[in-house]
Amino acid sequence: MEFLFPNSGHGRKRILQLQLLALLPVGIAALVNTGYQYLAAIARNPELATDDFRSQIARGLGANHERLGLYDMFAAGFAHLVPILLMALLVGGFWERIITNRRQTAIEPGFILVALLFTLLMPGAAAWSHVVFGMSFAMLLGRGIFGGEGKSFLNPALLGVAIVQVSFPGAADQHPLWSGLAGYAGSDAIALFHRGGEAALSAADIDLWTAFIGRTPGNMGTTSILAIALGAVLLLIERLISWRLLAAQIIGLFVFATIFNIFGADDGASAMPAYWHLLLGSFAFGAVFLACDPVASACTNPGRWIQGFLIAALVVLIRVANSTHPDAVIPALLLASIVAPLIDHAVLAWNIRARARRHV
Repeated sequence: MEFLFPNSGHGRKRILQLQLLALLPVGIAALVNTGYQYLAAIARNPELATDDFRSQIARGLGANHERLGLYDMFAAGFAHLVPILLMALLVGGFWERIITNRRQTAIEPGFILVALLFTLLMPGAAAWSHVVFGMSFAMLLGRGIFGGEGKSFLNPALLGVAIVQVSFPGAADQHPLWSGLAGYAGSDAIALFHRGGEAALSAADIDLWTAFIGRTPGNMGTTSILAIALGAVLLLIERLISWRLLAAQIIGLFVFATIFNIFGADDGASAMPAYWHLLLGSFAFGAVFLACDPVASACTNPGRWIQGFLIAALVVLIRVANSTHPDAVIPALLLASIVAPLIDHAVLAWNIRARARRHV
């Protein structure tokens, strides 16, 4: 995999360690916010308390919705995040073992990163069957069918989450953590803005600060911009992701959101300021940990700028035009990953023709 990171100077094992380390603040924020959302929902309406195994674990660890202390939030978050992660690791390890046995190769530990990314893109109330289903697709179609780690043109976790979103679009139950979520599509905050603008966000106790630190409903690892930024800094310092691709996505988001603000309707998501597009939903998480995955992104520098602007344009367009899929990040990233090789091909063809014209 060293050829994927030509400027990093790291080996495969070191790269994986740094990627997992970059996800550490995101995981901690996910534990705290997931626990907070669960306990706060029960505190508001005790009748929402269920007797599923997650609630039993939370009670067994001493999580108390009447206190909402840091330990209580950690304990409740642990009861929801860790079981999903363990199941994702079990399924990923199972398929990795079968694939490597079939090919008579060594087990590649990259499935751990796939399982962690997949888990962080899930809501705390994700069903066991859906986790197994999504991780199986991630390992078989996102990794195994292409020959293993680093040989696919799609991020396996991205593909697994996309399959779950498409297959179970209306998935929901009475678990408190589904409050404020649009099923597996992520936070419902953007749809909330569609319906009532910033006043609706304020009524739901969502402001700039809570959105920045990650105290909002959403898929577990996608809510804290602060934690995601910490991980991004590490990856940028170690040169494991392209700053061009990351910058293109952020700049593009502000450019296209501003265009819709000026020329779009005066209400709905057309009027949503660019900073809300950045703070709400899973754009920041996807931009750093999914779009910048070298196997799923363009390899040429111009191609990275083009892909980044394409991602931003698709996210804003889908959010504005399709209120039934308010987050839009997963389909936008998937489409951009699919066309990344075509973008690189077009860039190389343009360079070849430009050089030929110079030497005529």
